Parts: sequence; C-alpha cells; structure tokens
Amino acid sequence: MNRESATAGDHPHPVRRIAAVNDFEVFCRELRRRSRLALDTEFVAEDSYQPNLCLIQIAFDDELVVIDPFPLGSVRRFWETIIEGNVEVVVHAGRVDLQFCYNAVGQFPSRVFDVQIAAGLIGLEYPAGLANILQKYLGISVTKHETRTDWRRRPLSDKQIEYALNDVRYLLPLRDHLERELVRLHRLEWLSEEVQRQQQMAIQAEGEERWRRLTGYGGVSRRELAILRELWHWREREAARRNVPPRRVLRDDLLVELARRASSDPKRILAIRGMSHHSIRHLVPMISACIREALALPPEKWPQLPNRPGVQQSPVVGQFLYSALASLCLKKQIAVGLVGGTNDLRDWLAYQLSGNTDDPPPILAQGWRREVIGDTLQMLVAGRAALRIADPTADNPLELIFLAQTDAESRETVDRQSEGQFPQGPEDVTASSQEESCETPP
Repeated sequence: MNRESATAGDHPHPVRRIAAVNDFEVFCRELRRRSRLALDTEFVAEDSYQPNLCLIQIAFDDELVVIDPFPLGSVRRFWETIIEGNVEVVVHAGRVDLQFCYNAVGQFPSRVFDVQIAAGLIGLEYPAGLANILQKYLGISVTKHETRTDWRRRPLSDKQIEYALNDVRYLLPLRDHLERELVRLHRLEWLSEEVQRQQQMAIQAEGEERWRRLTGYGGVSRRELAILRELWHWREREAARRNVPPRRVLRDDLLVELARRASSDPKRILAIRGMSHHSIRHLVPMISACIREALALPPEKWPQLPNRPGVQQSPVVGQFLYSALASLCLKKQIAVGLVGGTNDLRDWLAYQLSGNTDDPPPILAQGWRREVIGDTLQMLVAGRAALRIADPTADNPLELIFLAQTDAESRETVDRQSEGQFPQGPEDVTASSQEESCETPP
C-alpha cells in the first residue's frame, strides 16, 4: 500500500495507491465507516464493446485514493460496499462512472450528489465542465493536461495520477458550497429528483428497444423496421463477440440502407456502396440470413411505427416557446439546457393541444420542471401573454407581458385581487402598459 503526499492548493491530503488484492480488501472494509466520498473514473470506450475501466479515483475529506483495477481482476466489492454502506457518492457528470456500479451489482447508489446537475439548478450553463464549475464557485483553476492519455498503459506516471486526482480533489468542498445554494433557493429536493430521473432513464434504456435510437430511418415501413431490428440485434451480438464498438462491425447508415432495400440477395447487398469493402464482405452471408429471417416474420410480429404527435406544429412556434423558456430560466437562475430543449417543447405543446389527459405528461409537465414553468407557456400559447424586447443589451433582453383580458377574465381577476391572491394593478391591462414577471400573472 503506497502512501505519498500530494498538494491540493492549500489543503494537502495523503494519497493512497491500491493495486494489490489485500490492500483492496482492507480499503473496502474501511469504506464502510465513511459517510461520503467523491468519485471519478478513467476509462477507454472507443475500442471495446463496453467501456474499459482503467482507474478509480476517490476523495474523502482527509485522503485521496487511486485504485488500479487491472491487477485486482475485479472491483465488484468496491461497488457492493458503496451500496451496502449507503455511502453518499459525489460526482461530476457521473452517468458513466455510476454505470460501472450498476453493471457490477444491478443498482445505482441511493445517495448521489452530481455537481453538474446542482450547478445547473442554480444558474450555471448545463452541461458545464468541472473546470468551469470550480472556477465559478470556488475560484480554483485546474490545469488540463494528459487529456489524450491512454489509461490502459502501465505504469502510470505521477503526473498522470495527479491529473486524474484533480477530477475528485475538490468535489467535496464544491458539493458543500452548491448544497448551501440549493438550500437557499429551496431546490435541494430538485437535485434528488433529477438524479433519480436520470438513473431511471438509464435503467429503462437497458430494457427498451435501443435499435430505435438509430437515426435516418424515417419513412420506412413496418416490414423494413423488422429488418432493421433484426440487423441491429445481429450487430450487437457480433460486436460483443469481438469486443468492439458496434459501429466498427457495420455503420448505422448501412444498417438503414439494408433495411430499405429489403433484399437478402447477396448480390444486391454487395451493390450497396460501402458493403463491398474487404472488412465487410465476409459478413454478407450472415447479413443475408438476418434479412431472410426478418422477411419471414408475419405482419403481427413487425415493429410498430414510431408514435408521432397528432397535432401539426409550426417550427416558428417552437422557436418562440424556446425563447420564452430561455428568458424564464434566466430570470429564475436555472440552466435552460437542464430544463429542456426544442424537442421537449414540441412534446409539451402536442400534449397541451391534444387534450388527451390519458397520455403520460411530457417531461416539461412533470416534477420540478412544471414548478419552474408554471402557467407561463400556457398563457403564451393561449394568447394571454406575450414577449417583448425590454433591453437589447441585457443578459436577459426579453420580458413577459400580460395582455388585455376579456370581461369575464377581468371580473375573475378583480374577485381574486379582492381576496388578496394577486397584487392590485391597472384596470386596463394592455401590452403597452402592463409589465409583469414571468412568475406572477396580473
């Protein structure tokens, strides 16, 4: 067990390097007594079917730890200890890091604090790099070296280890600072909700029809979708067998084109540009067999076409709503990239216009996002509110204004004002005279 000194600004912590099984077992036993840790990993993903875990970096309040998984054979015990000990795990953009835990033990840690999400919830752009977050909130500059390191090579130099540790060195004090800001803004529960949502999405992705994530197959028939599905599953099996990325077996665009041609004839397959390459020609018999299997399926076993919103939408409406959402997020000090994008707005608008409350609400109508948006977008769509340019030079140049009400709406507003629900405002509410915040209608 190798211990050395490392300087982290004004806060030096000892560094422990673990590369022996006995040291690893001792560390896992000690970990049970810890309440929290900062975590990062180094991995290589471009050459294998699954990311290749090369290094685990850990920071406690009083110690830094580096685990080399190569000589250990398995680090499953580390992930089990985190789960069993209910240790809080602090990460930055920890989706892949925590996926290693899920792949090892079948669940994510129950207590996760992601500083990237937390920073987005208090107004920093999302997704933000760790260096930007540290500079913004702690005034710490982290130099970026070794960005092209092949973490599979051994031995690793002291400089490489120091670089890797910089990804966890300041996470715990950063976490505490961001937590104070979240508490001040009453958004700490939002962080927990968003972390759980992203974890649930990752779990669902494991079981869903991942072949539907392919792009470029719009307009194909259900029969052609059956071919695409069969080819995708074959490519996954072949990639796993060879331990290479699936696209290295066969490109996505070739999968789609094979599905569109809908022919198992090897000559027609080879006629597709790119299929006659020497690295692919030997795959043609297997590809032909997959297509034959798909063509033999009865129609009831063909995949369904993607569900598309039944309401036509002008792209101008989406752009307008995104401008409103961005302005609202600036006003409320929250990253618009975390709240949602144009596709989310299209889903939200289709849901609002369809009037079908039996469908599950879109993401913008759920949880903390619904709290952020409130009725603002609905008022804009209903023509009861508008956007104007208040100050072209300001960081947030747009301003929401509320338009003249109908007689019935005016009477309702007067009644609600008399009950103290709204502040008193001018009797004649017009776009030129009435200026109100995005949160509170007049």
